Amino acid sequence: MEMGGRKAVYDLMGMLPPPSSALTNKRVLDAPPLVIDRTGETDDTRYKGLKLGQILDDQTMAEALALANEKAKRGETWRSKLEDDRFDLPYADKRNTGPRPTPDWTPERIDEYTQAQGRAIDWARRAKMGDFLQDPLELLDLNVAMRIYLAFTVLELSLTFGRSTPAFLGMIGFTPDDSIASTLFTVLQAQGLALTAANLGSCVLCGAILAPPLNRNSVVWAVKGFLGGPLAVLELRNAQTLITRGESEQQARDAARRNPK
Repeated sequence: MEMGGRKAVYDLMGMLPPPSSALTNKRVLDAPPLVIDRTGETDDTRYKGLKLGQILDDQTMAEALALANEKAKRGETWRSKLEDDRFDLPYADKRNTGPRPTPDWTPERIDEYTQAQGRAIDWARRAKMGDFLQDPLELLDLNVAMRIYLAFTVLELSLTFGRSTPAFLGMIGFTPDDSIASTLFTVLQAQGLALTAANLGSCVLCGAILAPPLNRNSVVWAVKGFLGGPLAVLELRNAQTLITRGESEQQARDAARRNPK
C-alpha cells in the first residue's frame, strides 16, 4: 500500500495487471440500502419515548398504569406489535397449546381473589364454630341395658301375638279350655300391650319433648326411645345440654378469666 497500490507494484515488476472483473465495477441498484435504525424512527413500536421505569412524574406513571390495566381487562395488549410479530406463524396465537403458566393478574383480580378466599375461610370458621361437639350419646347405638330390654320386649311380643303360642301351650300340657293356660295367655297379652305402650310413649317423649331443649337429635332419640323404652328416657334425662364448639371455647375463655392462675 505504501508503493501506490497493486497497479504500482505491477508497473515496478514490468507485468501487465490482470483484467478487472465486471462485478467489481458494476453498481448494484436492485438491493435496498442498509439502514441501521438506532433511534426507532422507522418503527413506531420500538420507540415510544421514555419507558415507564424512566418516568419521573408519578402522575404520568399512574395514568400509564391505569391505561395498561384497562386494556388488560378488555383483553387487549397494552403495547403495539413489532414489525417482526406481524407475520402469521403456525401456533403463534398460543391457542390449544397448553395451560398458561401464570394467570393474568391485575390489582382488581388480586383483590377479588383475596376477598373470595376471606369469605371461604370465614364461612368455614363459622360453620365449624356452629357445629355441635361430638357426643357418644348422639350415635344410634344402644347400651347393654337397652339391648337386654329390647330382646325381652321382642320375646314377650312374639309369645303374646305369635300364632304358635297356643300350639306351644298344648305341647307342654295345657289345653285351650284350661283356666291356667287362659290366665297365662291373658297375662302375656297384658305385658305385651304395656311394653308396646311404654315404647311408643318413650318414642314420643324422647323425640318431641326431651331432646329439643337439650339440643339433641330428635330422630335419633325417637328411635332409641322406641327401641329402649323407659331406659332411653332415663338416659336422656341424665344427659347434659349439647353445646357448640363456639360455646365451648367461650366457656373455656370465661373460666380462664375467672381463674388466671
